[in-house]
Amino acid sequence: MAVELEDREMHLVEHLAELRSRLIVALAAVAAGTAVAWSWSAEFLSWLARPAGGLVFLAPTEAFFTRFKVAMLGGFMLALPVVLHQAWGFTARALGARLRGLVNTILPVSYLLFVAGSLLAVVVVVPNAMRFLIAYGSDEVRPLLSVGAYVEFVTTLALAFGVVFQLPLVLVLLDRLGIVTRERLAAKRRVVYFVGVVAAAMLTPGPDIVSQVALAVPIAVLFELSLLAMRRSR
Repeated sequence: MAVELEDREMHLVEHLAELRSRLIVALAAVAAGTAVAWSWSAEFLSWLARPAGGLVFLAPTEAFFTRFKVAMLGGFMLALPVVLHQAWGFTARALGARLRGLVNTILPVSYLLFVAGSLLAVVVVVPNAMRFLIAYGSDEVRPLLSVGAYVEFVTTLALAFGVVFQLPLVLVLLDRLGIVTRERLAAKRRVVYFVGVVAAAMLTPGPDIVSQVALAVPIAVLFELSLLAMRRSR
């Protein structure tokens, strides 16, 4: 995913032409990934539905569009390395050689952390959150979950966890640039934990405490791992 660029001044027309070509490549990659993901979207949707105990669709088009949304999400995940490469290739010229090298190193790690966070949400958090939420029903109040609403719930959690798992890279990058220091962050540990709890409450869909705790705990763990990485990088 490394990007090597020739340092030369580009005119506005050249920038626009490059932006167009990179957008075309990124969109083509997402389209190709979506086409690949569509072939297994039905099986993946059935697997996602297991923690909910079965889903229903409330409109004639809901099942189709939800399956298409699942395919697009899978296609985006498959194409994300290409998208990141194109985005970074366009913006890297504005940065110095030192920062370019640093970002070239962390881009693959960023992708892996995003995937790891999303998988943690889908595989671990969603089943536990659904058990917690469905338990509030009764014999007279039974769950009848819409496939569209459920997939939106899962997608929001997956994206939130994927973004939160970028925390170590952001903090290490800020440390390398001299914007923050390990000592200053360590001194603000309690503030970071509090902000993490608030962020978990805002990023997770619904009021269930399981999802919020499941996101707040990784924030604290990732923060401590970031401090450890800053110490070893010196």
